[in-house]
Amino acid sequence: MNILKFNVSGKTAHFKKPDVNSYAYYTYSHIHKISIYGILGAILGLNGYAQQKEEQYPEFYERLKNIKIGIVPKGEKRGYFSKKIIEFNNSVGYANIDAKSNPCNLVVREQWLEDVSWDIYVSLDDFKDELLKDKLVDYILHMKAEYIPYLGKNDHMANICDGQILNYNEIKDVEEIHSLFYYDKTKLEYEAVDEDETPFLFKDYMPVELNPINNKYEFRELGFSNRAVEYMDNQTIIVDKNKNIVLI
Repeated sequence: MNILKFNVSGKTAHFKKPDVNSYAYYTYSHIHKISIYGILGAILGLNGYAQQKEEQYPEFYERLKNIKIGIVPKGEKRGYFSKKIIEFNNSVGYANIDAKSNPCNLVVREQWLEDVSWDIYVSLDDFKDELLKDKLVDYILHMKAEYIPYLGKNDHMANICDGQILNYNEIKDVEEIHSLFYYDKTKLEYEAVDEDETPFLFKDYMPVELNPINNKYEFRELGFSNRAVEYMDNQTIIVDKNKNIVLI
């Protein structure tokens, strides 16, 4: 299996959750699959939501949706990134219904991730368009992009580095997983693989697909853990330097 591996990082990130809270806009704890497609689409110069007309999906998703992705959090705290609430004013007219007769500021609160970093694995074998694949490999390896890639929105610049092409064989049985994985296809033991470590488990419902009718997110429960694996059901797994990576 041919894999394009690279690191994506940034000082801050905000992957907005679609459910709106009256106090603040909250973020997912990790970059998700659709956001990675968006970053790859920006690098390749593919059209996004703003350019979508009668097409079922935006171009970046239509051309990348069948590509398997591996996501490895690089946070120092067991893959966890610190979060903070940022408050700022939005005084543009369309953000304030009564801006002309009674000018005011819209106070916006957003939850940001800090000092983020993930290793990303892209399955090159899943590309049907050879020209698109070759362009992506060239642009990642040589740090080029048609459009500036962001981590969720344009307040958060994405740094893409350490691109490389690797070849792996798939494996079936693993003792531990070092990436995000489908939690509903995995059964974990209660103890950590390393007896000296405290076992931990992160779980969240995160976007993995777009709905074909309205392009809204479709969710699956993803996990990240150091607990031993008892059983995994039909997931694509590769090994990179003693790390077991699930391609979702």
